[in-house]
Amino acid sequence: MLNRYFFFLLIFCCADTAKSQSIPWLEFDQRAFDLASRQHKPVLLDLGASWCHWCHVMDDSTYENPAVISYLSQHYICIKANQDKRPDLYAKYKDYGWPATIIFHEDGRELLKQAGYFSPADFLPLLEKTYNGYRYLPPRKKPVINKTVPGKWSAAAAAFVRNNFFEYLDMEDGGYDMQQHFLEYDGIAYALRYSQTDQRLKRWLPLTIHGSYKINDPAWGGVYQYSTDNGWDHPHFEKILSIQARYIKIYAQYFGATNDSSALLYANKIVSYLDTFLYSGEHLYYNSQDADLRAGEHAGGYFSLSAEERYKQGIPRIDSTCYAKENAQLADAFLSMYEATNDNRHLATAGVILQSILKKFKQPDGGYVHDRAFTGSIALADQLYLCQALVHHYQLTRDTASLAAAVHSADYMLLHFTGKNKALFSFSSNNKYLPPDNVLSENIDACRTLLQLSRYGYPAYKTAAENIFSYISSPAVLKTIIAEPGILMAKEMLH
Repeated sequence: MLNRYFFFLLIFCCADTAKSQSIPWLEFDQRAFDLASRQHKPVLLDLGASWCHWCHVMDDSTYENPAVISYLSQHYICIKANQDKRPDLYAKYKDYGWPATIIFHEDGRELLKQAGYFSPADFLPLLEKTYNGYRYLPPRKKPVINKTVPGKWSAAAAAFVRNNFFEYLDMEDGGYDMQQHFLEYDGIAYALRYSQTDQRLKRWLPLTIHGSYKINDPAWGGVYQYSTDNGWDHPHFEKILSIQARYIKIYAQYFGATNDSSALLYANKIVSYLDTFLYSGEHLYYNSQDADLRAGEHAGGYFSLSAEERYKQGIPRIDSTCYAKENAQLADAFLSMYEATNDNRHLATAGVILQSILKKFKQPDGGYVHDRAFTGSIALADQLYLCQALVHHYQLTRDTASLAAAVHSADYMLLHFTGKNKALFSFSSNNKYLPPDNVLSENIDACRTLLQLSRYGYPAYKTAAENIFSYISSPAVLKTIIAEPGILMAKEMLH
C-alpha cells in the first residue's frame, strides 16, 4: 500500500518525466475495453460535468499531478466523459454525483464506484488498491438474473409510500431532511394536491417554497442547483437548464394554486435570466452556466456581488450546447407559466421550442437524440419529456399536430425501451459494457404521461401504464424509494 513517504517520493521522481505527459484519455466505447483486454488493465472512467466546481478542481489538481499521471498511464486505460453529453452514462451513474470515479475490470465488471473529489494523496492509494485487487480477481461467473416480482397494490403499500415521503419532510426549514436542500417536482405537486386536507403539508408547502427563494440568484435571477449543510444558506452556484425549468414549473403551479405572487416573481426572474444568459438565438436554450468564474476557484465572493460588479470581472462560462430533454422540460415549464398567467408569450415560447426539437433532433428511425453531436445512444428521457410536453401542449391548445407527435414518441418509447419486466429501460445500447437500467423517476413519469395520453382516444397506453406501475410498485423497488409520492399520484390516475 502507498504510504505518505512513498507518495511524496513518487511525486518527486515523476515530476520531470510527467511534465510533458498527460493522461491518454479515451471515449467510453468498445475500443477502450478492447484495448484494456489486450493489455490486461482495468478501465477508469472519470465522469463529470462542465459546470461542476469539484470536477474542475480534480482536473486541475489530481489529474495534473505527475504521480497520478504516471500511475494511470502505466496501469489503467482511462476514459473521460461529460455526463451532460452522455445520457447513457448519466442514467447509469447519476446517483454518484460529479465527479464520479468508476473503475471496471477489462471484462466490464464494476470494481469501484466513488462519488466526489479525491486529492492526489488519497487517489493514488485507491488506484493501487483497486489495481492489485483487479489482478487477482477470479474469472467472471455467469450473471444471476433476478426477476422483478410484480407489485400488488394494497392499502399497506400506499401507506408505506406515503409514510416514506412524510419521513423525509423537513418541518423546520422546508425541503427534505437531507444534507442537500432543493425543490423536487413530485413532492410539491403532491403537497399542492393535499395541503388543504393535511396539516403537515399545509405547513410544509409554503415553508419549502419560500425557503427555496434563498437559492435564487438575487442579482441576475435564475436558481442555483441546491444548497448544502441541511439548509438553504449554502448554495452551489451552477445554474443548469433542467433545474431552471423545474423551478419555473413549480413556482407557476404554486402561484396558480395559492395566488402567492412571490412565486410568480421568482419564476419571472428565472425566465429573465434564461433570456439574458442561456438563450441560443435559435429557439432553444443552452445547457448551463458554471459555478466558477475561474475553473476550480470558489466563487462565493463573486456571487455576493451586484450585477454591475460581476460584469466588471466577467461572467462564468456558459455551456452553449442545446439538449433535447432539457429544452423539452423548459417548454413544459413555459406551458405551466401560460396556465398560471394566461400570458400568450409563454405559450408561444413553448411552441417554438417544441417545433425546434421536433425538427432538429429527430433521427431517421423516429427517435430523438439527446445531443446532435452524439448519436451513439438514444435515451428514454429525451423521448419521454418531449412526449410529456407535447401532451401538455395538446391539453392547452388542442393542436392535433402536437397530439400526433406525442403519440409517435409514446409508440417509439414502448417499442424501443420496454424490457422483459414491462418497465422502460433508460437508454439503447450497443455497448455490452454499458447495460441499461430501469430509472425509477423516468418510469413514474412515463406511467403518468401514458395515462394522460390514453384519455385522448388511445386506451392501449393505459395497459402499458399498468404494466409500468406493476414495476414501480414491486416490493424490490419500494424497498429502495426515497420520498416518491409520484407513485401515489400515478396510482390515482390509474383509477
